Amino acid sequence: MQDNGEWSKPENLGGTINTKGSEMAPYIHPDGQTLYFSSDGHVGLGGMDLFVSRMDSTGNWTGPVNLGYPVNTPSDELNIIVNAWGDKAYISSNQQDGMGGYDIFEFQLFGPAKPIASTFMKGVVRDKVTKRPLEAYFSLIDLSNGKEIVRSFSDPASGEFLVCIPTNHQYALNVSAEGYLFYSENFALKGLTSVIQPFFIDVELTPIKKGETMILRNIFFLTDSYQLKASSSAELNKLIGFLNHNPGLKVEIRGHTDNVGDVDYNIGLSGKRAKSVYDYLIENGIDAHRLAYKGFGSSMPVAENDTGPGRAKNRRTEINILENEQ
Repeated sequence: MQDNGEWSKPENLGGTINTKGSEMAPYIHPDGQTLYFSSDGHVGLGGMDLFVSRMDSTGNWTGPVNLGYPVNTPSDELNIIVNAWGDKAYISSNQQDGMGGYDIFEFQLFGPAKPIASTFMKGVVRDKVTKRPLEAYFSLIDLSNGKEIVRSFSDPASGEFLVCIPTNHQYALNVSAEGYLFYSENFALKGLTSVIQPFFIDVELTPIKKGETMILRNIFFLTDSYQLKASSSAELNKLIGFLNHNPGLKVEIRGHTDNVGDVDYNIGLSGKRAKSVYDYLIENGIDAHRLAYKGFGSSMPVAENDTGPGRAKNRRTEINILENEQ
């Protein structure tokens, strides 16, 4: 799916996956990296066999691996579905010990054939002022590589969304709708999380209005420094797109710290961090006349400073709307 919500033209996966024979019934696991399919062109046990391939760090598919006996047989195995947890699969086969024609079989996936375990994220998108459900576009980005893992829309009537996402990653969540400030969240799925207990996150979008502020939770700096981390690029590029889409906006970039350290030092550091974002925007085509920046140090906390999580929330970058001339 493209940014405009339309499908792109299909591209052949090439000679690693496709052969002169038949490749059928592709199934991409919700981890976004594990592809299962049926083929009679790769070396197998006879007829159509099931294979697994993984996407490598460069975005290319590795050589397919036959799932082997007893999953594959001299008969045809045509389809496979794998649960989100990645430990159980269901296939369709006309093997001889079935009940006639194609039957559905269940089996436990073994180690090399398992995908990355996944869990679910669900919630509702609403207007912060009216509480009305909204149709909104949201994307989930893996901060380790900047790749978009999920893109989708919330239901236009209920505002609800439900997606399956891989565990063991740190993610940036961005939610946006026409006429609203975009919502930014950061969360990590460390370890294996039960699919029975998904992550719940309700999102309230704020209408674009002079004086309103949005927190950018996925802008990161080196410790005690104003140098931006590479993992900030996804959020910064989202901000650039937002400003380009709303050319009548003038904004102030605000830097904040926790209360650890000297007050004057923190004000200076937060100002330099805000300027780093300011400079990045200008370098990427945003007119300087639309931008201002300021550091507030620890003077405007949004959480308690006596806990680690609270201090982390207070170390933040915000965008405040100065003018809205659209």
